Amino acid sequence: MLAILGCLPLLVSTRASCAANIEVLAQGRGYTEGTIFVGDILYFVDYSTSDVLRVMADKVESVWHQDGCGPSGLLQVPQGILVACYSVNAVVLISLDGKVLGTISGDEAGHPFVGPNDLAADAKGGVYFSASGSDTVPGKVYYRTAGGQVKEVAGNINYANGLVVSPDGKLLYVAESASYRLLVFAISADGSLGPQREFVKLGNILTAGRTYTPDGVRIDRRGRLFVGLYDGGGFAVISSDGRLIRQVELPGPHHANLAISPDGKYVYGTTASDDPSGRDDPAKRRGELYRVPNPVGE
Repeated sequence: MLAILGCLPLLVSTRASCAANIEVLAQGRGYTEGTIFVGDILYFVDYSTSDVLRVMADKVESVWHQDGCGPSGLLQVPQGILVACYSVNAVVLISLDGKVLGTISGDEAGHPFVGPNDLAADAKGGVYFSASGSDTVPGKVYYRTAGGQVKEVAGNINYANGLVVSPDGKLLYVAESASYRLLVFAISADGSLGPQREFVKLGNILTAGRTYTPDGVRIDRRGRLFVGLYDGGGFAVISSDGRLIRQVELPGPHHANLAISPDGKYVYGTTASDDPSGRDDPAKRRGELYRVPNPVGE
């Protein structure tokens, strides 16, 4: 691990803080995303190399690789790990040691996925996952039942991204990245969703004068949302009623996914810097995996 000293200067906000104790766990990666814990082992992905990775004894090792997958999100399920393969429009199930167990690429109505991005589990064995969409296809949310059926449960989302289920199982929060806000849906008993509602527009609660694009979203057992700021430099902690609790500013222009350690003491996240030769190409971003103390430690 490499400790990074110093941090970005504070902006004008009494709730913004600068994380001085940054530890970098992995450097020299391409485009890191997809942080999750499986037990006490941290898994993540490198979108640019199409690898699923994990940190073992302070070393990074490859678990699975599939050419062209473009992995963006991970989720542990009883059978192993679901991988959102953004670039090939599929969700792949792998074992913890990297064996492919199955692939799905469309819903029960035969409609293909467009840009599967992130995943979240409910308490019934079901899985919600976002499909970001494209210039011609709006973003969507799908629900995979415990029995394996996949159905669309929300649409017309302006780039669907990170998503989480509330601790009581009654709400689904979804990052609508291209509209710079979080949405919220009521969850019905069968896993279907109620009407889309705006939960919070990030520009209304974060430090003024910048653009904030929500990316990965996590939630703790108290219902506090941890939102990676793809644009905005760090992450925000937001209460269940939409108030800003803490804005943490970190080096690096792009912060995608994050994870909360099992003991609640740390936030692990990914950051990427643009390569000037390809600013708009995710494969030409240089990423790191870091951890900082949880600013609202449990």
